[in-house]
Amino acid sequence: MKYLSTLFLLLLVTAAFTQTAPNFTVTNSDGVTKNLYNDYLNQGKVVVIEAFFTTCPPCNTHAPFWQALYQSQLAAHPDKVEFLMLSTLQSDNNSKVATYKNNKGLTMPGVGNDGGGLAALQPYMSGQFGDFLGTPTFILIGLDGQVTFDIHATTPQSTMNLIAQQISIALTETCALQSPSGTPVSNVQISATTANMTANITSSGTYTLSNLPQLQNTSYTIAATKNDENPLNGVTTFDLVLISKHIIGLQPFTETWQTVAADLNCNGMVTTFDIVLGRKLILGIDNELACGSWKFVPQGSPDASNGSCVEFMGVKLGDITGPYFAPPPSERAAFVLHAADRNLKAGETFTLQLETAEAISLQSLQMDLEIEPNTLKINRVSSSQLAGFDGTCYNPSVLQNGHLPILWIDGNKAEVHPDQAVLSLEMTALQDGKLSDMLRLHAGGLPSELFDENARPVQINLQWQAPETRETNAALLYPNPARNAFSVNFNSPEDLNARLQVIDIQGNVVLEQPAFIIKGQNRLHVNLENITPGLHAVKLNGRSLGCILLGI
Repeated sequence: MKYLSTLFLLLLVTAAFTQTAPNFTVTNSDGVTKNLYNDYLNQGKVVVIEAFFTTCPPCNTHAPFWQALYQSQLAAHPDKVEFLMLSTLQSDNNSKVATYKNNKGLTMPGVGNDGGGLAALQPYMSGQFGDFLGTPTFILIGLDGQVTFDIHATTPQSTMNLIAQQISIALTETCALQSPSGTPVSNVQISATTANMTANITSSGTYTLSNLPQLQNTSYTIAATKNDENPLNGVTTFDLVLISKHIIGLQPFTETWQTVAADLNCNGMVTTFDIVLGRKLILGIDNELACGSWKFVPQGSPDASNGSCVEFMGVKLGDITGPYFAPPPSERAAFVLHAADRNLKAGETFTLQLETAEAISLQSLQMDLEIEPNTLKINRVSSSQLAGFDGTCYNPSVLQNGHLPILWIDGNKAEVHPDQAVLSLEMTALQDGKLSDMLRLHAGGLPSELFDENARPVQINLQWQAPETRETNAALLYPNPARNAFSVNFNSPEDLNARLQVIDIQGNVVLEQPAFIIKGQNRLHVNLENITPGLHAVKLNGRSLGCILLGI
């Protein structure tokens, strides 16, 4: 006999374990044989079981409430719910169960021991789903076979109310809308199309169609779309590198969804034209993709009926690496490009070298330069270090919008040397002013980053060097301190052949090398090996350029 606590006023439900219900077959007191999965769950019906026996006093007390719940649930959820009474006693046969039902006015199927009722209850009475505390015990089995065990409250009516709530929850089928990495996808438009109409909803992460009355008792096809996303989100030059490697067979995709993401024109194939579309997108030549930013792949047949749904995997087109939101810049390594600041005169044409003090191997690069309106005209962008860099790697047509996207991709890696410019920008000043006030990295545009040989995203930072450093004979030695190498930046008033010397604190020349100096800005890279750590002087043709601490 079940002990019902009267110490609590709140409703209680014990769902001790969430396990899948074992299958069973029973023959009820009307002589009808039913299988749990084939005849109920697989037909879209939730099953509610009462574990009882015919002489159980609390079962007698619950009987009228149990019958009223059965009738109300059949009316509320036609063809979607079934109640079963299974006896816990060996002595309760189908004949006794039929008599009990008739005496109590119960109309749901009932099963005795000879109909397999006790055998069907064994997993629930053995403790597999939690402690079995007696009769009546109410058990709900959802459409997916998940068990909610021992639904009870403080009174028979409150127990029935709680069972009704659990039935409603079980019949509210939800389906996932997720990216390949399992990230919920937001603001997805779901359409369910029947022969006569289309029902549309918008959902995030999950969705349900069970609450749409027009989809009951009919069949339909489900589709998912998402059109409110910036097509550039998650798309980088490294994605184009991966598409290129896949096409030539150097590094085929390992996931099916990557093939979907790489098909930017949605023609069912991955070709070099998809790379062209990706380049146009990054450079701002195109602002959208013809088939949208997302493609949703149904995980199974898209055909459904009676309020059921289908799970979708949302694939962001162009994003081969996933997840589609890139990590924030604060989590990335940084790569610094040095630029010589200067004071400009209107009409002056000059070349700005974007240089780095460190060597790096990279597979792709992208950046977006923001230009103060009506201050500069960019005539040409070139690179001596990035193989194949040409006029297709930047888009001057968007300069009227105040920025210049630049990209470079290559199937192989490029070795960037610290003694040469990564990029050279030939520009004309349209008005007087300071260069650093006119040009900067575009904070809200294309992320400025490169991908190194290990496919690691590295943020690009632009660092200006002060005009006074560049426009006088003073030299900049960096890094300082240094280990085995350093660079010297200085301005020369003329062309000349010179000799660079590095001298230790005792006055010994530890390195001497020729240097061809041009009029204007110069940069010399100095390699030193097996040097004695300490402070060293750096001289050019006997003139001191400064001191550097080496070997530290």
